[in-house]
Amino acid sequence: MKNCSIVFILFFTACVFQCRAEMDTLKSNNRYFRYNYDNDFFSATDRYYTQGVYIELILPVFKKTLLAKILIPLGKNAENNYGISFERQGFTPRSIRYQGIYYGERPFAGISYLSHSLISTNVEKVLRLTTKINTGIIGPNSKGAEEQKGIHYALNNIQPLGWENQVENDYVLNYEICIEKGLLNKKYFEFIGIADARIGTLYDDICLGAILRAGKMHSYFDDLGLTRQKEAAKFQWYVFVKGKLKAVGYNATMQGGMINRNSVYTIPSDDITRIVGTVYYGIVIAYKRLSLEYSKANISPEFRNGLSHGWGRIGVNVCF
Repeated sequence: MKNCSIVFILFFTACVFQCRAEMDTLKSNNRYFRYNYDNDFFSATDRYYTQGVYIELILPVFKKTLLAKILIPLGKNAENNYGISFERQGFTPRSIRYQGIYYGERPFAGISYLSHSLISTNVEKVLRLTTKINTGIIGPNSKGAEEQKGIHYALNNIQPLGWENQVENDYVLNYEICIEKGLLNKKYFEFIGIADARIGTLYDDICLGAILRAGKMHSYFDDLGLTRQKEAAKFQWYVFVKGKLKAVGYNATMQGGMINRNSVYTIPSDDITRIVGTVYYGIVIAYKRLSLEYSKANISPEFRNGLSHGWGRIGVNVCF
């Protein structure tokens, strides 16, 4: 399984970087680097979704990859931003001091995957379509146990117990689609509707939601928050609230992988909560081509007898 996982990731990388030297003229030539760090430390807990790292690079040349062909643009009038990202997520039960299998609780699970995405925006129609394909691994080969233990050791914190019972190794192959539509767009206030869906071996669900933004800011649909254009506002600040209601079909971090069904412990399908709500809220401060975000998230229980949960995020976005 370990060797197959390496081959799988190398195959993705080969597909991504089969780029031709020449480039078409694109509607958007902005380039972005994004980094997000999630941790429930910001909510004074150490359970469930306990840590996540997201790193993304958006470059016009990524339009020329093989995998870009299965991503969906809005049309010839759209501004298209193609990106490659890497993401890690770690999940634990409500206590990391329980020796053995913690029955009735979330299993330990680690995920690592690479993604190829397209953010396609029609400014005139205040409409954005984001499509993404994720490929990677879930299970011990993702090194979630080593990551959490290393962080706890560095912080001189208690060592987590129970990772030997984590969800077994399996492949991640998921496709995501998200539609965002501006419903109210004023200079200092925006209201945006959201509909998204995920299908594959990791997550199968559909969501409806909305975003509220208020402050001194670029329009949500003008760019990805920052731009190289000289006429754009140099300083931005705004607060936001984002709410989503999700209908859950399958969640491999709780139910185990779809291909390898040999996990020692998973949550039965009947115990999965089928409707889950999540609220995100935070503040963004930007100057010229750099923005900083601090936000919090709260999610309702995801399984029977589970607890509501929260975590914080620190985000950095650079345009170059």
